[in-house]
Amino acid sequence: MGITSRKKILATSRKISYLRDASLIIIASEGRQTEKQYFESDCFSSSRLKIIVLESIDNKSAPSHVLHRIKEHINSQLKGGEKDLQRGDQFWLVVDKDNWTEKMLSNVCASAQQMKKVTLNVALSNPCFELWLYLHHDEWKTGEVKSIDLEEILKQKIGGYNKSKVNMEIFCSKVCNAISRAEILDQRATDRWPSNPGTHVYKLAKVIKSLLK
Repeated sequence: MGITSRKKILATSRKISYLRDASLIIIASEGRQTEKQYFESDCFSSSRLKIIVLESIDNKSAPSHVLHRIKEHINSQLKGGEKDLQRGDQFWLVVDKDNWTEKMLSNVCASAQQMKKVTLNVALSNPCFELWLYLHHDEWKTGEVKSIDLEEILKQKIGGYNKSKVNMEIFCSKVCNAISRAEILDQRATDRWPSNPGTHVYKLAKVIKSLLK
C-alpha cells in the first residue's frame, strides 16, 4: 500500500472518530435552574439525543446575555473546524417576555436570524416559562397574566412549586398535552413571540419528541 493510500485511510479514520450516534440540542436559557432541570431531566433521556442547557450565570439573564452565551458556545465548537458539530444539531434560546422591552427582544430575534453557520431558534414564553409548565396540567382560560401571579397559580395547580427543585415526575407524561394546549393558544405561530398568554416552547418540545422516536 502506498503512502498516499495510508494517508487517506488515516484521514478517514480521524473523521469517523468524531461522529456521534446521538443528536445534539444546545439550549441557552434565561433561567438559572428551572429550564435546566426540565430539559436535562429523565423525561427526555435517550441514547439518541443529548440535551445541554447553558443556564444563566451571575444573574445575567437579559435576552442579549442569553444570546451572547450561546454564540460563545457555538464559536468554541467551530474553532475545531466544526468537528464538534454535526448536521442536525440544534441550537435554541429559551427566554421570557416578562419585563423585557419589545426592542430588546426584536434585537435578539434579529441577531439569531443572522447566524450564518448554524440555525439559531428562539422559544419565547409570554409572560414566562411557568406558563409552559402549567399547560402540562390544564388549559389556560383566564387571559393575560403576570409572571408573579402565574407562579402562584402554578403552585396551586400542582400542589407546590420550587424553581430550584422541580418535581419532574409530574410533568414527564404530560409533555404532549402541553404541546397541544400551547399550539391552541398560539394563534399567530409565525410571530417572533406569542401574545400574553402564550409560549413557543412547544416548538422546541416537538423537535425533541421527533428525535426521541
